[in-house]
Amino acid sequence: METEKVCVNLSAAELGTLDVLVSQGLYTSRSDVIRAGIRAVHERHEPEFRRAIDHATCVGMMIILKRDLEHTLREGKRMKVFVVGILRIESSVTPELADEAIESIQVLGSFRGPAPVLQRLEGRISRNLEGANWL
Repeated sequence: METEKVCVNLSAAELGTLDVLVSQGLYTSRSDVIRAGIRAVHERHEPEFRRAIDHATCVGMMIILKRDLEHTLREGKRMKVFVVGILRIESSVTPELADEAIESIQVLGSFRGPAPVLQRLEGRISRNLEGANWL
């Protein structure tokens, strides 16, 4: 599973709490404690999460390939992508192809692709749920 590194600022007391839990053998690492906390928050807010992801193109990891974009154009369409997780655009995708084939991208998570492609699509990329009319 691909992971992303996130920087979190904690107080000394919070960090000490993590270390106590790890030293007691309840968790294998600080990261393990933090992931458990995130899972608990997710479970507590499950209905809100489900309502948001009902409209997602993908929950997990999605890779946009050159052939996907070419296929979309052959069908006379443009992509609207909403990913909760990780979105990658293949390195062979050109800015021109992406510009022509992608209408909008909404990502809650991590998004990577060739710099020229990301620059071309900049105005069509959203990293939040603003404007989501289904919420």
